[in-house]
Amino acid sequence: MRTPARQVTTEGNPAAAAWNRRAFTLIELLVVIAIIAILAALLLPTLSRAKATGQSASCLNNLKQLQAGFLMYADDNGDRQAALMSQAVGSDFQDLPGSWVVGYVRRDTNSDNIKTGVMYPYVGSPGVFHCPADSSTVSGNSGLRRVRSYSRCGWVRAPEDFAEGYFDEKQIDLRSSYYTNGPYKVSQHHNPPASSVFVFIDDHESSIFCGAFIVEQPKWVYGEPPGGELWFSLPADRHQQGCNLSFLDGHVEHWRWKAPKVYRGYQVSPTPGGDAYDLARLQEAVPHDPL
Repeated sequence: MRTPARQVTTEGNPAAAAWNRRAFTLIELLVVIAIIAILAALLLPTLSRAKATGQSASCLNNLKQLQAGFLMYADDNGDRQAALMSQAVGSDFQDLPGSWVVGYVRRDTNSDNIKTGVMYPYVGSPGVFHCPADSSTVSGNSGLRRVRSYSRCGWVRAPEDFAEGYFDEKQIDLRSSYYTNGPYKVSQHHNPPASSVFVFIDDHESSIFCGAFIVEQPKWVYGEPPGGELWFSLPADRHQQGCNLSFLDGHVEHWRWKAPKVYRGYQVSPTPGGDAYDLARLQEAVPHDPL
C-alpha cells in the first residue's frame, strides 16, 4: 500500500511562513518587469542626450586645441597662417606637403598624413583632429574610422604670393587671388572682428574632402552672385542638429542649425527657410574685407 505524501505546512515553522509571504505571484512579477521597462524607456533618451552632450564637449575641446595650434603656428611664423593647398589626383583632391594637413582624409588609413601637416607639432595628438561623434569610415574599409573630421575655412587663408585662378582640373590653391578679400595676417583688424570669423568647423562626413571648408560666394566679396546662394561644403549636424566651430580670436562655439544638413552634392541651393538661414549665418562668419 502506498504511503500518502506528507503534507508540508507552515504551522510551527516561522521561517517557512516568512518565505511564503516573500514570494511573488506571476502577476506581480509581470508588473515589476513592466515597471522596469517603462523606467528604462524613460531613462534611455536621457542617457543618449548625456552621451551626445559629452561628445559635443569633447569636440569643442578638440577645436579649442586646433585653434590654439593655428595661432601658435602663426606666432612662430611671422604672423603667417598655415597654408591650404590641394591637388587633383584622379577624382580626388589630395592636400599637399606644406599644408596644415596632408593627404586625402577619405582614404587615409592611419594618422601619418595628419602628423605630416605643418600644424601637427603645435597640436601633438592625432586624436584632436577627429570628432568623437563622427562615425564615418575610410573608403573601401568600413571597419576603419577616418582620422579627420574638421576642415578649415577657405576664406581665412595664408598671406602668400598670389597665384592665378582658384579651381581648375589640376589644382586648388586656397591661397590664391580667387579669394578676393585679400591676404592678411592673423593679428590684423578684420571686418567682422576676429571673434566673429570662423576658422575650423565640424565638416559633414559626406562633404569633407581636402583640408578646406568652402563657403560659396559671400555677397560682400562678389556682390550679388549670379547663380544665387549655394552650399559647396556642408557643415555637420551630428551634435543634436548642430556643429562646433572655432574662431580667429581663439574661442569655440556650438551652433544649432535651424534645418537638418542633408548632403545632396557640392554647389547645391539650400532648401528655403531654415537651411537658407543657416547658409547666410555661416557666410556672415567669413572676412568681409574686399581687396
